[in-house]
Amino acid sequence: MDNIRSLLPRHKHDLENVKRLKEFDLADLKPILPELFTWIQDINWPVAVEIAKILVSCGREIVPELKKVMASSDDDWKFACLGWVIKELPREITKEMETELKRIAFQPNSTERNSDLDDTAKEILKAHAMI
Repeated sequence: MDNIRSLLPRHKHDLENVKRLKEFDLADLKPILPELFTWIQDINWPVAVEIAKILVSCGREIVPELKKVMASSDDDWKFACLGWVIKELPREITKEMETELKRIAFQPNSTERNSDLDDTAKEILKAHAMI
């Protein structure tokens, strides 16, 4: 679909466009995955949890974007990705994030530790039998 970008949320309360995005398949959503990720930077936004569900449905295609977020310094964004995306992915996809998860779990920087991201990463690793 050429105009799928027109369905990206216009604001943090734009649940109507998010609802419409759910009707599309991965092939249609793939070009806007980076933009969708920006909408979960603050998981408290009304659109964020619903967009996280869309991202989870995209499976393996989101791994490169997840790796970018995990390498960033935005702990709120990491928190959203860990708790609402990575945690919900099947083990075979989560396994592709093992290096990043283990780094956060066992060698967190000070802000990751202060945000309890290390504990969340450990929970995910345990749940997926990676530790």
